[in-house]
Amino acid sequence: MVTAIFAAHITLLARSEMVELASIRFSVNLFSKIAMLATIAISIQSPVHAGALEIQWRPETVRLIERDGDYARMARLSDGAIACAYDYDGKMCLRRSTDEGLTWGQRIQVAEEPDCWLTNAYLLPLANRDLLYFWNERPRAALRFQRRPAPRGLLTRPFLIRMARSSDCGVTWSSPTTLYEAGPTYQDGCWEPAAIQLTDGEVQVYFSNERPYPDTDEQEISLLRSKDGGRTWSKAERVAMRARHRDGMPAPLALAGGHGILVAIEDNGLSSGSFKPAIVSTTADDNWSSGPVGGDSNKRWGALAMPLEPDWYGGAPFLAQLPSGETLLSYQESSDGSLRTCQMAVCVGDASGRRFGRKTYPLPSPAPPGQLWNSLFVKNADTVTAILGGTVNGVRGVWAIDGDVHAASSDKK
Repeated sequence: MVTAIFAAHITLLARSEMVELASIRFSVNLFSKIAMLATIAISIQSPVHAGALEIQWRPETVRLIERDGDYARMARLSDGAIACAYDYDGKMCLRRSTDEGLTWGQRIQVAEEPDCWLTNAYLLPLANRDLLYFWNERPRAALRFQRRPAPRGLLTRPFLIRMARSSDCGVTWSSPTTLYEAGPTYQDGCWEPAAIQLTDGEVQVYFSNERPYPDTDEQEISLLRSKDGGRTWSKAERVAMRARHRDGMPAPLALAGGHGILVAIEDNGLSSGSFKPAIVSTTADDNWSSGPVGGDSNKRWGALAMPLEPDWYGGAPFLAQLPSGETLLSYQESSDGSLRTCQMAVCVGDASGRRFGRKTYPLPSPAPPGQLWNSLFVKNADTVTAILGGTVNGVRGVWAIDGDVHAASSDKK
């Protein structure tokens, strides 16, 4: 039953120490929104069947991982702890949790670079128990100009894809190494690395790449490979590119049982120029050897069973897979096409990464500047965690909320 006042436990983490759970009281109006969107888990789904499971989000599990943090990713470590990587104040950071995300340890700084903004964190636990941390290094001089022309010769420092390694489950870290060097401007930079390890041990890093297109607004998805656990890397290869458009923000998933590789991307060529979530794929045997996936390839498809309206924005996707085989897709969605009003949406798809539906929203409608750069973490067979950059109770930062995975109601298609 909905009560007049709802007490939800939210973990507020201080910037240098563990913080105890704080009980924060929500107003009737706020709780009503949460109840509608999370406790009751009202779904917005396709008229066709899009998976036998659905997610019910639990407001009492909301946790603040890092105030003023952004762009966070989680992973299960070899010692059983959960790690959350994110950027904070232009630096790459990490916190560990040893109690399944109820509380989070002190902030560990992984990397910083003078005159650069480090962002786009991504964690990859390896089969040998090492932990790799990837990020994007962006020169602050280029950020000042962004898409505006800079005086000739002023911008010389390149955008980079970088990596550090930990052999003690994220407590200490190696010095950064550079995997890829792009150009020095927003017109020829690189962005958003994300990684997987295949069953044969190959490590793959996907990223958005404008370096090959300095004179156009085009962008491709590029791939780096390592056969030795990230010690050495191949040259970049193109795996997806829709001509005259901007494939971006790759989120790879190696399907369980060696059933292929999926990469969720934001694709502004599906409808009307607004980004929409799409999937590009390859088989395990092919492993992209047949060449890049173009805009008309049968290896590319719109991710959603019920597509968004043409003028809606649906970007920054993320993929995960449940132990039962169903796939999960998150993305940031806005009906007015802006980032400022984005809300994190989560959908359930089949084991092949198609027909994503049964859409739910982990948190209520966001306060500006929106719920951005979100991700998912499969905590166990029955629980998935949504991680987002957002504002809760007036506090901006990296937040997490757990959802229960259960069989869909029989009356839902």
